[in-house]
Amino acid sequence: MSDIDEIAEPAEDEPVDGRVARRQRNIDAVLDVVLEMFAEESMFPTIEQAATRSGLSLRSLYRYFADPGELLEATIKRSDQVGGELARLHAIGQGPLEDRIEDFATMRLRLHDGVGPVFRATAANAVRLPRIREEMTKNRNDMREQFELQFAPELAELKSSHRDAVISAGDLLTQLESVDFLRRHRQLTVAETKKVHATGLRALLG
Repeated sequence: MSDIDEIAEPAEDEPVDGRVARRQRNIDAVLDVVLEMFAEESMFPTIEQAATRSGLSLRSLYRYFADPGELLEATIKRSDQVGGELARLHAIGQGPLEDRIEDFATMRLRLHDGVGPVFRATAANAVRLPRIREEMTKNRNDMREQFELQFAPELAELKSSHRDAVISAGDLLTQLESVDFLRRHRQLTVAETKKVHATGLRALLG
């Protein structure tokens, strides 16, 4: 066992509070490592890889996570906390339409810049891991609801059949998949992507 592993393993006579704190520090260190791997386009990290990069023992990691799926799920949920802050809108649904479009487009780009690697890892792993697929579905639904709330005054003026189509079009335009496509595949700048979103939202809602 390496010196790092010895440090990472709680001593048997260590107070309970100390063991709990040390366990949480170890878990945080591993989740940070997995986030780094996502940023490096490593979408399917193994527990063995995480142990090697974090300097913790396999024995420790298998105490914290039963399998790679649990490790990925914990990493994604931790990132969701960050994403929640990045996705926050001031006075949602209030103010002139143009200001709300500006705020919404800015926020979705900010969110993509902050959690883009985790989003891509979530999408890659959702196919084979049901819990991650459920988390991805929840996040998508939350983003759709946020769109509806931000533009509720305009949507309320539409007939129901047309309103549903506008909601679906606006949702499609502003989900992270669309932002990722424009930024990474079309190689648009932040300003260019924001202009696409603003133009599309004005056409739908103006």
